[in-house]
Amino acid sequence: MAHNLNETKGKISFASTQTAWHGLGQIVKEAMTSKQAIELAGLNYFVDKTNAVAEIDSKIISINDKYVTYRKDTGLPLGIVGARYEVVQNQDAFLFFDSITEAGAAMYETAGALGFGERIFISAKMPDFIRIAGTDDNTEVFVLLTSSHDGSGSVVAAITPIRVVCQNTLNAALYGTKNKISIRHTSNVKQNLSNAHKLLGITHKYTEELNECFNVLAKKSVTDEQVKKLVADLFKSEKEDSSRIKNIQEAVFASYHTGIGQSTIMGTAWGAYNGITHYLDHQRSYKDEKVKFENILFGKSAEITQKAFNELVKI
Repeated sequence: MAHNLNETKGKISFASTQTAWHGLGQIVKEAMTSKQAIELAGLNYFVDKTNAVAEIDSKIISINDKYVTYRKDTGLPLGIVGARYEVVQNQDAFLFFDSITEAGAAMYETAGALGFGERIFISAKMPDFIRIAGTDDNTEVFVLLTSSHDGSGSVVAAITPIRVVCQNTLNAALYGTKNKISIRHTSNVKQNLSNAHKLLGITHKYTEELNECFNVLAKKSVTDEQVKKLVADLFKSEKEDSSRIKNIQEAVFASYHTGIGQSTIMGTAWGAYNGITHYLDHQRSYKDEKVKFENILFGKSAEITQKAFNELVKI
């Protein structure tokens, strides 16, 4: 699988306190400051926009209200945007976290850029921990921010828990809990980005509710038949006899039994949930790292995770 991480002048635009699956980038032993993360992850480039033009009959014609975003260091075009589009520099994206990190409430864990640098991501660890009663299963809480320079989407800040035992990304959305904020690239984007305390307040509420719900799942008993039925419902096709779908369902069920950390939580709704997310995060095939990243957090994989969580809560 291609990692799709940006590479500029022989340097991979990725930095982390943990060794990533692709084994690339700059790995550090301690949490990074914003300055270190920007430098190590190769995010110290600036983006600008210029009028979009087209060549027609050997004549260069400007396209009204359309602009091209580009990296100033490489000159590479990143995307086509409208007149109202406001560029958010990578350094400004980190400002979102500054009011949190300066207070000692979060630490930078990963940062990087994808493609030609058209999308960046940053994660910071919060002090909150979710502990599953009766087990050694702890879950850390992270704030993740991702931004694009190609007009493909808003700046998105999300709260995502990471299960320490196997580093699963568990992006469960709780009933009545908003776990992400989207900020459009318009004139007030920087003002909205600086409003970090809004997300921090949601973080504490989210963590409290998530801790309660995860512990409820840990106390719910489930049978193999219930898990098989759930997996069949989550991973299905219009053609019930599809061998590919059956193989996927079998792989998910196997993940429930043999995934990292599953031995102590099998037979519970919490175990079923983690078996499903383990498959989505670590075993499912994705075209590249960008597709995987977007699927797990905001796409089809996130939808499956959400549905699994909701169904298991109902048991």
